[in-house]
Amino acid sequence: MKCLRIAVVGAALVAGYARPARACGGFFCDRPAQTGTLPIAQSAENVLFVMNAGSSTTPATVEAHIQIRYTGPASKFSWIVPVTSVPTVSVGSDILFDRIEPPSRPSFSVSYQLEGNCQGVSGIGAGCGSAAAGGANSAGFGNVVDAGGVGVDVLSNGSVGPYDYVVISAQDGATLETWLTNNGYYVSPESTTIIDSYVAGQYAFVAVRLQNGQDTTAIRPIVLQLDATESCLPLKLTAIAATNDMRINVWVLAAARAVPLAYAEIAIDQAKLDWFGGGANYDQLLKDAANEAGGDAFAVEYAMPARNSMRWFTLPAGARTDIASATNPPDFMYALGRAGLQPTGAVLQVLRVQLPEPATLVAQGVTEAQFYSNVQYYWSVNKADFGPFDPAAATMALDTDVLTPLDNYSALFDRDGRLTRLATFISPEEMTKDPLFVTNPSLPDMPPQHMAVAHVMCGDGMPACQAPVRLRTEDGQDVNYAATSCMRYARGDLDLLPASTVAWMRDAVSEGQIVVDNRTQIAAALQTHNQAVPMPSGASGTGCGCATAGKPAFMLWLTLAAWGLAVARRRRRR
Repeated sequence: MKCLRIAVVGAALVAGYARPARACGGFFCDRPAQTGTLPIAQSAENVLFVMNAGSSTTPATVEAHIQIRYTGPASKFSWIVPVTSVPTVSVGSDILFDRIEPPSRPSFSVSYQLEGNCQGVSGIGAGCGSAAAGGANSAGFGNVVDAGGVGVDVLSNGSVGPYDYVVISAQDGATLETWLTNNGYYVSPESTTIIDSYVAGQYAFVAVRLQNGQDTTAIRPIVLQLDATESCLPLKLTAIAATNDMRINVWVLAAARAVPLAYAEIAIDQAKLDWFGGGANYDQLLKDAANEAGGDAFAVEYAMPARNSMRWFTLPAGARTDIASATNPPDFMYALGRAGLQPTGAVLQVLRVQLPEPATLVAQGVTEAQFYSNVQYYWSVNKADFGPFDPAAATMALDTDVLTPLDNYSALFDRDGRLTRLATFISPEEMTKDPLFVTNPSLPDMPPQHMAVAHVMCGDGMPACQAPVRLRTEDGQDVNYAATSCMRYARGDLDLLPASTVAWMRDAVSEGQIVVDNRTQIAAALQTHNQAVPMPSGASGTGCGCATAGKPAFMLWLTLAAWGLAVARRRRRR
């Protein structure tokens, strides 16, 4: 089987599958300073794989949309991607990830249920396979053109969006490295062995760089499409320029829910989750759970019908007309807000060009976020400081980079099958093998919203605000909490629990094999924990059979208070 290989030494991205040699691509940047520090370190990565099964007359394809975040000067970046055949290279839009990330992100909430005779209620108020045996050979790439270097051939080249790209092949690794070095790419000593393995497998390489004169605002996701049957995320070269605990988000749009191969699939220990804080410790749990599985693991955070995603790319009726009718900056920003287009991601890239923050406000320390969220105010008091605003040009730029891509992505998700989101945190020393993603129709959907039930254990007359809580998690665990103040609960020794309940090595047809099982340990620890938090007599915790006066108001207050705490903590984290 063929594998589309897309990578970045900081995060490698790939689609496809293959066996026996395990090799993936990498991200190379300009030669570092004498200190040896890489000018770019990859801190996060978003990838969407679109898997098309093909038919008796058309080959299966994988299309990879790649967005990468950097902690260095992105204008220095370049991509080197090994491929088994010449891919189609195009440019995507950041609006894709702006739209699919928030609604597919896990959320955690708590509902409350009164138990016993509660007092004082009314007064309270309301995420590589290798190439097929033998790999690809140069004949498979079609006619070659001399690359101007001995032993290096140019198979394809061109320009897309802000990028120039070239597809090359070489007779040996040393020749390829010489070509890369001579053409301004940095090849670290650590990457030499992996490059040699690519060349030995007769891979070609796609090299992508920003065109002269383009700055960091021009960077857009790159889209590579190749004949392939499965999706692969090559991580070996990523270690060369990745930061510790790099977050990787992988979405797979395919016929069924996607699962990782070679990497484990982990289930977070919901008893350890900070439910009352809206899941404030979720990211740390994900990191720890992956480490418990040896560092090579993904959690499935979302798996739902593909067509559910279409609404993420649909604007309200009349939104385009309102945007086109705006004649000044405040009206333009108001129209964007009504359309649900926030000043982030792709929209922010347009605004930076069409409606830049006045230099006087920058000098006063007004942040970009403050400016774009209060344009009407700044227009009213600093109108003379604004540069010329061309409504037609702004609308055209927005249509090119945001509105038209929204239509295209809506059509992309108009299909049967599932969209799956997989995520992990991984550090360079853990990037020793490459995960492969395949579909498994036997596994259930995974909605992003998660809810636990908090039984407020009043017993026979305890004030509800002081009562302990027995929390029933979504996966059926009971966890006792002692109240420290109204709506505040002590975690006790919960942070000593394992971060995961189980981890599976999945396959394409069944649940797979459990390789980590912490359930017995967790159950024993919870029993000890719960015994240390005594419950009052008179309440079983099995349901709210009481008829406490004022209970609806108390329930509303509990719900609103919990929601407010979760929002406040989330804002602090951001």
